[in-house]
Amino acid sequence: MKKLAIFLLSGLVALSAKAQVKVILLRDTTAYGVSPAALDKQHPSLTTLFQSKPKVAQEAIYAAHKQFETYIKNRKDIPKKGFYIALHEYYQPDGKAQWVFIQPDRPLADSVQTRMLSVLKDFYSTTSHPALGNVPFRVMQFMGYGQTVAGPRTVRRGSGIISTVEAAQKTTRPDTVKMLAFNQLDLTNVPEVVYQFPNLEELDLSKNNLHELPARLTADIPTLKRLSVLYNAIPNDSVFITRNKHLISLNLQGNKLTQIPASVRLNRRLESLWMGNNKVAKLTSNQFRGLRRLTDLNLYNAGLTQLPKGVGRMKRLTVLDLYYNKFTELPKQLSRLKKLEQLAIAHNDLKEINKSLAKLRRLQVLYAHHNRISQLPAELQQLKNLRTLDLGYNWFSTAPAVLSALPNLEELDLNNNNLQEFPTVLLSIRSLKKVYLGSNPLWGREGLQSPYAAHIKQLEANNTQVTY
Repeated sequence: MKKLAIFLLSGLVALSAKAQVKVILLRDTTAYGVSPAALDKQHPSLTTLFQSKPKVAQEAIYAAHKQFETYIKNRKDIPKKGFYIALHEYYQPDGKAQWVFIQPDRPLADSVQTRMLSVLKDFYSTTSHPALGNVPFRVMQFMGYGQTVAGPRTVRRGSGIISTVEAAQKTTRPDTVKMLAFNQLDLTNVPEVVYQFPNLEELDLSKNNLHELPARLTADIPTLKRLSVLYNAIPNDSVFITRNKHLISLNLQGNKLTQIPASVRLNRRLESLWMGNNKVAKLTSNQFRGLRRLTDLNLYNAGLTQLPKGVGRMKRLTVLDLYYNKFTELPKQLSRLKKLEQLAIAHNDLKEINKSLAKLRRLQVLYAHHNRISQLPAELQQLKNLRTLDLGYNWFSTAPAVLSALPNLEELDLNNNNLQEFPTVLLSIRSLKKVYLGSNPLWGREGLQSPYAAHIKQLEANNTQVTY
């Protein structure tokens, strides 16, 4: 394969070609004593190096993409049910990988995760990037891992939907098109054809290789309501949005963002903003100015340890996703979100749920699994509208007494805790429809053969489905 030369830039030092590639999870960089921010400074992006010749960079990126696809397709030891991974790759000048940080799009079983890292290390140890020269560089891309995702793309069908660029170019009735589903098409630029649809309401550009969100999308498509650039490679300084009153949903998940871009605030009617799977380690109140119409905010897996006070100003927020962050205590600002109906704080490092959460009187769904919580405050009895409560994978040794004071609780998960005795408090929750009690020490053997069989039958007599 023909190599593409990268020319030397002053101030950059070539790294040793003898270094062995290290392939790790992005979340483990601290444990390995490596800073992605420091590596970014030492490794300019490939597209930056070829800023004056973007096609050259795109040819190299496309060739590398095909190398990866071919390698994964030929491996027989990867999952048939695939998933997607973000790859943060740092290369030496000769195209040999030095560091690769992996970010899966979903939680993985330990065995799958370990195998994935091994397979990817084999790939990067034996494969060089098609670009080379005498300057270290970096590439960020989003790839499929496994048989399912390496196959045909997910195609959206239905009235008013076009799913390929070719079909969009051939249509004779652009006025009837409401949605362009251009996901998974290996696009490196937004196709010009998207601007030819006078009634376009939704544009899906997810899982491509875009490096820019152009201003024309909001300036020249005044009917656009929903825009997704999920899992591309767009950095902070390449999100261009014009002031508008038509966009209500924006999905920026899985890009190269470290903050909420300033131009996002120009969407004056924005209701849904998804920023998850970016490295947004720190947010400021200024980043939320102008976003007071938000009802749905996704900050999944963003590396957060705290939230700014500005979050409390979003009085219309009904859904907040803080999954997979690094909170050790609940942000105080949450208690000011009086309209919040669904809160996800699972997969953090919480030891308790403080009593201020009781101020969220409209809360209906609370996901708090995979933490270190061992008790609930009595004040939570004020959550009269709570229907779903997931406390699985925590440290409860007894079921919280406050559960009996939740009049509308329908679904409760206490899986994988440390319950030593049957939680008889469940018998007094008349609204309960489902309860999960598996993987607790209380059983010792099958539920209906345990000393608690009578309790299980009593719950089932109350029309409660018991899973153990």
